[in-house]
Amino acid sequence: MKFRIIGAVALSFAVAGCTHTAPDGRPITQYFFRNLVMNGCGFQMTWESAREATETFKPVIPTDRERMTDRGLMRAAIAVCDKVNSGGRSKAIEVQVPDSGGVLRKIVVERE
Repeated sequence: MKFRIIGAVALSFAVAGCTHTAPDGRPITQYFFRNLVMNGCGFQMTWESAREATETFKPVIPTDRERMTDRGLMRAAIAVCDKVNSGGRSKAIEVQVPDSGGVLRKIVVERE
C-alpha cells in the first residue's frame, strides 16, 4: 500500500482544519475513506459504498483532531486493498473487519 499517499491525505486534512463537511455537503469521512481506497489500491468505489461504510463504522472526528477516522474504518480500507491486490476483480468486494469495540462488521463496496 502506498503509505506516502495516506500520509499526504492525512496531512492535508490536518492542515485544512478537519471540517465536518466537504464543499458539496458530504461528510469528510466519506471523502477520506473513498480517497484512501482509490489512491491506495486503485479501486474506483461508488459514493454510495463510501457512505454505507462510514455509516457502518460511525467514525469519531469532530472533537478529536488526532484521530482522522475510527480504527475500524482504516481496517476496512486496508482489507479492501488487500482483496484488490490479491486479484479481486469483481464488481463488488465484501470484507469483514472488527470495529473499535471488537465487533465484526461486514461491508460491501462496489465499483463505479
